[in-house]
Amino acid sequence: MGRVPKLERDEVGPEIQHIYDTYLKERGNVPNAFKTFARIPSYLTTMIAHYRAVMFTGEVPFKLKELVFLHVTKLNANHY
Repeated sequence: MGRVPKLERDEVGPEIQHIYDTYLKERGNVPNAFKTFARIPSYLTTMIAHYRAVMFTGEVPFKLKELVFLHVTKLNANHY
């Protein structure tokens, strides 16, 4: 199975470096999916807007949303 290489901070332009810096500050890491989508900056910014809308709004706490995300991934036998 082919894989799209992830881009590290030093491989992206300044606008994407800013996104990496934000996630490094907030989470301590940059999710691998974000590093992959960094190859197409417009996709990455759209994906982040959606992610933030889902994860940081509403009554369900962020940590619980992450646990649900992980559980659904396991139920679907996603080996990532």
